[in-house]
Formats: sequence, structure tokens, C-alpha cells
Amino acid sequence: MGLGVPSSVEGAGVVTRLGPAVGESVSEGVVVLVVSDRPVFVVEGAVPVFRSLSPGMSGDDVAQLQAGLVRLGFAPDVDGVFGQLTKDAVAAWYASNGFVPVWSEVSEADVAAARRSLDEAESAVRAAEAALAQSAGSKSSVVSAQAAVNEAQRSLDGAQAAKVEAVTNAEVVLSNAQAALDRVKVDPEALAGDREAANATLVAAQTGLSAVVREGDAAIAAASDALTVARAQLSEANAGTAAAAARTARDDAVVAREAAAAVLWLAAVASGPSVPLGEVVFVPSVPARVRSTVSVLGPVGSGSGVPSAGGEVSGGGGGGLVELEAGGLVVTTSIRSGDEGLVRAGMPVELLDETTNTTYPATVGSIAEDATVDATGVLGRAAVIVPDEPLPTSLTGVNLRVTVTAAASEGPVLVVPLAAVSAGADGATRVSVLGPGAVDPVEVPVTTGLSADGFVAVEPVEPGGLAAGELVVVGR
Repeated sequence: MGLGVPSSVEGAGVVTRLGPAVGESVSEGVVVLVVSDRPVFVVEGAVPVFRSLSPGMSGDDVAQLQAGLVRLGFAPDVDGVFGQLTKDAVAAWYASNGFVPVWSEVSEADVAAARRSLDEAESAVRAAEAALAQSAGSKSSVVSAQAAVNEAQRSLDGAQAAKVEAVTNAEVVLSNAQAALDRVKVDPEALAGDREAANATLVAAQTGLSAVVREGDAAIAAASDALTVARAQLSEANAGTAAAAARTARDDAVVAREAAAAVLWLAAVASGPSVPLGEVVFVPSVPARVRSTVSVLGPVGSGSGVPSAGGEVSGGGGGGLVELEAGGLVVTTSIRSGDEGLVRAGMPVELLDETTNTTYPATVGSIAEDATVDATGVLGRAAVIVPDEPLPTSLTGVNLRVTVTAAASEGPVLVVPLAAVSAGADGATRVSVLGPGAVDPVEVPVTTGLSADGFVAVEPVEPGGLAAGELVVVGR
């Protein structure tokens, strides 16, 4: 994440104070750079910087700033609105770090105009309320019509509930009649008259259910029609009274008054401390770590050693003066072509700092699918090594030796260069051994084992056929 020149700085800016050095940890609220005496603070937050924050503004970025101020010991309301408490907190925060915040101003003429608009809106509300009071005499017909609508609605609800209850009871009767008939049918001692009586009871239950459904539907339809008529009468009552028009006018006046009050509030609070774009930079998590930073004071891009603005920018008119990264250190390496099958994600790794001879356990995190040429010109697949425990920040930018154990022998073994092993027409592998003082080498049959770093483990087919220290011929 690149930090640049704040928008509060005119021109390219001058680096007037250096911040934390490369590799150092940066906690929340720290000033990581000062350009033309304007600070660049770091605050934790997921919403990226995209605008200056001024009194009267609202949004998730404002709430994020407020939450950071609370964590830093200041106490604005975390409501997403840049109000008076937030102005006080911002002013106190800047002062505690030796800075004066940029002050935004709203002219007295703008405030006066907003106050006049609110006064006019208040007068309009009072007039509308007076007109509504004068129309109260015709209000009784509306109240009566509304009562009729309420009664019709209750009747409809009652008819619907009554149908549900009646149908449920009729279904129970039908179910019992069916069960009684079924029992008679399987009873060997039942008489013909018993079966006829049970069947007649079932038919009566079916008829009763159908009647209940018809009666319920008719009652619901009648109640629904009554409700429709009552609603129509209420609409006619509202349309035929001056109270309806007066009420609408009053409601519109109230809305206009609220809008005027909001404009006046905004004009009144818009003056005060603000946070220009780039003076506060949000990072996903803290502490963050300084990956790169300017190392000398002076004008930006002047040839004095201070880089010009450029690259990724997190707020401000420039970028690239300071680079931050969140999270713990990770190690990147390259799996050489030909070794891809030996290394896979999840394998244990040993990291060695050769300057201090310190080792760190780690794991292969991921391996790129496509091979690329690394900085040394070797073709391989990029891999990310994740330490088991966080690495010290002093290792930022340090080269570590990465050891991945793909396989291991149970004990010491003889090894020879891969180029020393050859295969004959019979498929057997052998090495050519040159004895002391000999001119011609002697071929020794061997079996091969693990290979790594250009060497392969071998074992002579005949015991004693090859010993440590003997010379082997390479590339024959």
C-alpha cells in the first residue's frame, strides 16, 4: 500500500520529517511521514480512502474514522456523521501529535440564507396547520366512514376464521366416518345393515363438508363486498372534505421545513477541523510494516534523493513515498524446473538466516501453476513459504536459505554426480570408477536411490564394488 503527498499540500511538497524506518512496525495513529509540515496518519479500517472528510459529511468512511479515534483515546459518536463531537476529537488528535488540522469554512452569508429559508418554512407550516384546524368541522363524516371500514374488515376476518374452523370440524367428522366404515368392512361379524349405516354416515359427512365450504365462501364474499363498499365511501368522504386537502398541504409544509432545517444544520456544522485526502490512510490491519520509505528530507522529485510521486496511491495527490504492508512476513522462492514433482503445498520447510545461523520452521503455502523466469534467470514456479511463527521484522528484505525435504535416506549413503551414472543396453545402471594409478576406468553396476542438488544415491550391486573417496568418471 503506497502513501503519497496529502491533498492539503500545494505542489509536489517537501518531506519535512521522516517516519519509521524500513522493517519497523507501525501501530494505529502513528505518523509515518510529514510532507510540507502536513502529517500522514495510519488508522485501521477496511474502507479505502477516496475523499477528504469534512464536518457535515456522513458515510462508512466517517464511521471508520470515528471508530479509530475512539481506539486512540478520543470519544466521538460512532454514528457515521461528522458532527461537533467528531470535530472536537479530530482537533484534539491533531494537537496531541503537534499539528493543527486544516479548517473548513462556511460563509456567514450562507448560514444566514439557510436560516431565512427555515424561518419561511416554519411560517408555511403554521399557516397549513391553521387551515387544517378550520376544516375540522367536516371531519365527522370521514371518521364515520373510517369506522365502517374497520367494522367491515373485522367482519371479513371473522368470516374467514369461521370458515377455517367449520371446515376443520367437518373434515374431522368425515375422517371419523371413513374410519368407522373401514372398521365395519373388515369386521367378519358385521351385518349388512351395519355396513349400510356406516356408509350413510360417510355420505352425510361428505355432504356436510361441501355445505360448510359453500356457506363459508358465501359469507366471505358478502363480507368482502361490504368492505369494498365501505372503502369506497371512505374515499368519497376524504375527497369531499376540505380536511383532506388541508392535511396534504400541512404534510408537504412539514417536509419542506425538515429539509430547510437539515440545510441549516449542515451550514452550521460545516465549519471546523477537517481531514484532507491523504492525511489519514486506512490499512486493513495493524500493526503494519514499513516495506519501503524515503530516507532523506527534501523536495519530492527534486533530485535530492526523495522519489517523485508515482505508483499505487492511498489518498493524496502523489504516491510511493512510503510503502506499507499488513500481516506477517512471508518468504517467496522459486521451485526449479524438474523439481516440481518433489514439492507440494503443505510440506515442511526450514528457513535459515545465514548471517545469524538462525533457523525458522515454515510450510509451503502455495505454488504457482505456471513457470516463470526468476530474478536470477532460472526457470521455475514461484512459491510462497509461510512461517509457522511470525518472523521478526528485522528479516524484512533479508535473503533466507529455503530447505524443503522431499525425501531422506535412513542413514549415510554413497552419492555420485548424476552425470556419472549411465545405463547400458540391458537397462542396468553403472558408474565408471578410476582406480589409483589406473588409466582405464572400470564399470561398476549400481542401483540408484534418492537424488537432489545434482547428486544421486548409489549402492554397488556387488558388495565392496564402490567405496567413498573413489574417483568416478563424469559424462562418459
